[in-house]
Amino acid sequence: MNIRKKIAFIAVMVMANNVLANQDMDASIPKDLAMGIKHYSYSSAAIEGSEVDVTMDYTQVKLPLGKFEFGDYTFVPTLSLEESNFDLKNDSGESGDPKLYTVKSQFMFIKKLDDKWMRIIQVTPSLHTDGKTQDEEAFSLMGLAIWKYDATDVSSWTMGVGANRLFGEYQPIPLISYQYRPSMQTQIDVGFPITKIEQRFHNDWTGFASVKPVGGNWRFEGQNDKRVNVSYSSWVASTGVRYQFKPRMWASLEVGQGLARKFDIDDEDDSGEVDIDDSTAIMFSIGFHP
Repeated sequence: MNIRKKIAFIAVMVMANNVLANQDMDASIPKDLAMGIKHYSYSSAAIEGSEVDVTMDYTQVKLPLGKFEFGDYTFVPTLSLEESNFDLKNDSGESGDPKLYTVKSQFMFIKKLDDKWMRIIQVTPSLHTDGKTQDEEAFSLMGLAIWKYDATDVSSWTMGVGANRLFGEYQPIPLISYQYRPSMQTQIDVGFPITKIEQRFHNDWTGFASVKPVGGNWRFEGQNDKRVNVSYSSWVASTGVRYQFKPRMWASLEVGQGLARKFDIDDEDDSGEVDIDDSTAIMFSIGFHP
C-alpha cells in the first residue's frame, strides 16, 4: 500500500470512529425536561361519598434562566409556571371550575465533590394560589438536597431528602434511587419516589414506562370569602414514547392510570379527606432535554 492510500485509509478510519462516537453519544437516554411545556389530562372520575365527578387538567411551562459557574459550583436558576384545573360536575349538570396556580423560582447549585460524588442543592420559593389569595399560607420554601455516587461506569446511587408538596401536604420526603445503564440505549431507575425504564430503540425514538407521584397543595378563596387549603395526591403508572425532532428537542406522549387519588380540604370550620376513583391520564410534553 503506497503512502497516499495509507493516508486515505487512516483518514477514513478516523472519520468512521468519529461517526461511531457521535452515534454513541447521540444514542444516550435524554434527561428530564429542562425547558418546555408539559400537559396532563385526566378523564372523569367519581369523588367518593358524593354525586360529584371531577376531571383534571395540568399544564406546566418551564424556563431555565441560564447556567453560571461560581468557583466549584454550577448555578442554574429556573422559572416554572403551573396551572391545575379541577372541573367538578354533579348529576344535575352544575359544575365548578377552580383554576389553581403555582409559580416557582428554582435555584439549583451543583458541585462535583470528586470523581465519584456529586452534590445538588435546590432552593425553591413558591406561590400556590387561585390568583386571588396571597397570604402567608399560599407561600412556601421548598428544598432538596441530594448526593449522587457513581458506583461503576454503568451504575450510580442517588440519596437525599426534599421538602415539597409532591404528596399534597407540605412535608419532608426521602429520596433514594439506583440507576443502571446496561448500554447507551437503556437506562433503568429503581427507587422512591420515581421508578422508570427507558429504551432508545432508534436514533430519534425512545420508549419508556414509569411510576411516579403527582400532587400539589393550594390556597384559594371559597364560598363566603372563606380561605381554604386544598391538596391533591396520587400515583401515576404510565408508558409512552419520545421523538427527537431536533438535537435534544423531544416531543413525548404517554398514557397511564391515575391511582390512589385523594383530595384533602381544610377550611376555617372543617377538614376532611376524600378518595377519587382511578382514571385514565394522557400526558404530552415538548421541549429541551439535556
